[in-house]
Amino acid sequence: MNAADAIRDREPRDQADFAGIIGRHPRMQAIFEIIRRVARTSATVLITGESGTGKELVADAIHQLSPRRAARFVPVHCGAIPEELLESEMFGHERGAFTGATSSRIGRFKLADQGTIFLDEIGEMSPKLQVKLLRVLEDGRFEPVGGVATQEVDTRIIAATNRTLEHDVATRHFREDLYYRLRVVPIEMPALRDRREDIPLLVEHVLRELVGKGMRRFEVAPGAMDVLQRHQWPGNVRELRNLLEQLVVLGRPEGVIEASDLPAHLTAPPELHQSARVAPWDFGVGGIDFYREMEAIEDRIIARALRLTEGNKKEAARLLQLNRTTLLEKLKRKRAQGSPLMAVLEDLGKPYRALPPRSAAVSAIPSDDVSVA
Repeated sequence: MNAADAIRDREPRDQADFAGIIGRHPRMQAIFEIIRRVARTSATVLITGESGTGKELVADAIHQLSPRRAARFVPVHCGAIPEELLESEMFGHERGAFTGATSSRIGRFKLADQGTIFLDEIGEMSPKLQVKLLRVLEDGRFEPVGGVATQEVDTRIIAATNRTLEHDVATRHFREDLYYRLRVVPIEMPALRDRREDIPLLVEHVLRELVGKGMRRFEVAPGAMDVLQRHQWPGNVRELRNLLEQLVVLGRPEGVIEASDLPAHLTAPPELHQSARVAPWDFGVGGIDFYREMEAIEDRIIARALRLTEGNKKEAARLLQLNRTTLLEKLKRKRAQGSPLMAVLEDLGKPYRALPPRSAAVSAIPSDDVSVA
């Protein structure tokens, strides 16, 4: 039994930290089991999911638990490299192959020989390169740019995308044969909003990592954790990690992250930070409450103006092209009605300890009490 097999066999099947990937949700546990099984082989893997869900962590875990772990793990971010350079980056080039090619250069596939190459954002690859990649998948052979001698490699290929490749295949933007050749073992990463119970585990893990980087030790108050678990997290784990680092760097001296320290877009009521509904509305059998819908739209517009002006009602009225007294009357009425807009005003009225001082441009706006009275 080799070292990787021993590691796999020692790991409990319900663990929350698997090769640096955090999750106790059943979908994550199922992914951990797929990683265990596929790591022993050289099968091609296609990892799908939204940006920030941890696709590269999964690819690296597969490599580290595989017999190829002694060789290189070579990532290639296909969407970040200009199309005209990507072929050379992947397959290398010969001297004089193009302007500026003053010497020969090996590509990422050759660097990953006996190891693993990770092709991130595979959906951004041009049709020309898709053909060349298909050949490598079939027989491990390719020619460098400007070269005639065929090179051969033994490389495990793991690809990832945040796009719907089935749609790209249907619209002929992605080769069908390449799609099925890549999708030998599919792994779909869940969005963070679909595994909210993992958020406390992720928060604890990230804060511990930040301490390892020399930052102060922080903990999250229960109220703040509730807010974090309610947020939609469009940027997924990456967004959560970046927010926690910001809160630690700019945080309060006592080392506690409170709900009041969180950005307004996390603490505002859902009615005010979600996108406005797009007509036509779902009228259903009983229709809709017209005035309630119009009030909700008005609340969102006013909330946006108040946030842009950091609670300055005079400037907010200017953005809305209203008289200041008209805006004040609206706010008084909404307070009497118990509108969720009041939560935005209360949030803007609190000192935000985790933010640096206002910029000069904002500070130049005359102060204006954010209370409604």
